Amino acid sequence: MRGFEFLDHAGDQGIQVFGKTLPDLFRHAAQALFRIITDPETIQLRETRTIKLQANDLEELFIDWLNEFIYFFETQGLLFREFDLISLDDRALEATVRGEPYDENRHPIETTVKSATYHQLRIRREKGVWMAQVILDL
Repeated sequence: MRGFEFLDHAGDQGIQVFGKTLPDLFRHAAQALFRIITDPETIQLRETRTIKLQANDLEELFIDWLNEFIYFFETQGLLFREFDLISLDDRALEATVRGEPYDENRHPIETTVKSATYHQLRIRREKGVWMAQVILDL
């Protein structure tokens, strides 16, 4: 199963994400985000962070998950490549993520992402497969 694909969206970047499980869906969304920002193959696993999020519903949790990574990059210059979801339900998650600080000599920035948005956000499960669509503000 493919993890994600990019969608054309005027002035922004759309992503359609797929997963056999809900943790797969969240993992693939994070992978897509960092693929937009830089080449994930250049990110080494030097630092580990624990992420704990709570939200009112699954959609808010999904957006908060992506925006947490944008916040880490904007405030601490951190890029991530590995995402281990320890627990996840429709209102909370805990994850261990691994990556490293941005290095301009090794991490070519392809696109700067401002935020994940609720515009055209959809999360659903069809025929045993989780699917999400999200638009990223560039």
